[in-house]
Amino acid sequence: MPRISLARIKDIALDALFPPLCLTCAKLLPSHRRSSVSCDACLTAVPLYDGLFCPACLRRIPHGGRLCHPETKYVLAPAANYGNMTVQKLIWQCKYHNWISAAEPIAKLMTKYMQGLPHDFGGYAVVPIPLHKNREWSRGFNQAHVIGTRMAAYLGIPVVAGNLVRAKKTSAQADQKDYAAREENIRGAFHALDPEAFKGRSIMLVDDVTTSGATLHEAAKVMKQCGAKNVVALVAARAR
Repeated sequence: MPRISLARIKDIALDALFPPLCLTCAKLLPSHRRSSVSCDACLTAVPLYDGLFCPACLRRIPHGGRLCHPETKYVLAPAANYGNMTVQKLIWQCKYHNWISAAEPIAKLMTKYMQGLPHDFGGYAVVPIPLHKNREWSRGFNQAHVIGTRMAAYLGIPVVAGNLVRAKKTSAQADQKDYAAREENIRGAFHALDPEAFKGRSIMLVDDVTTSGATLHEAAKVMKQCGAKNVVALVAARAR
């Protein structure tokens, strides 16, 4: 009779006490995916966007078309809508409940979206939206960095982390009453330690979700001031 390792016994016990369930549909996940948080069926069912958008008016930008509001400094690339329950739960658990494992399916959804676009992003570099050091310390990780790093590995593009920093400790954007308050709250929050590192480069700013776009606009403004050629803001979901 084959011997069962202590690690396997531990896994069996954990599965019995805390069965691995899909975050969305609550179905039991396969044993080989016990560390996952969402089943393949729920992830496959997430409707993804198939284009890029103007962050000001949310007009879909046709392939090869111009940005209708160039003062926004960037093009918005949302993988999905925040109204989708699977996406919402994944982001919520990753961002507010410190489930770092939720970053993996989020990164996969974003990668699938990017691969479906008629654009070549091979020359881009991923720049995760940074957290203030105090907030990152309390959370234990920066979800934008974890998601961006995994997605960049799937797409085969580099990550430039640590150069864009959040020097200003701001209140949570979600707590601001309107766009003007969000804009004022985030103003001057970011700066580049080495501006030359962004000069002439195409940048893919990565974050989990965008609502008003104030955070992405402020970060993109810094990129442009550093001489970045193009800025695409890739988010897992847009909330409007």
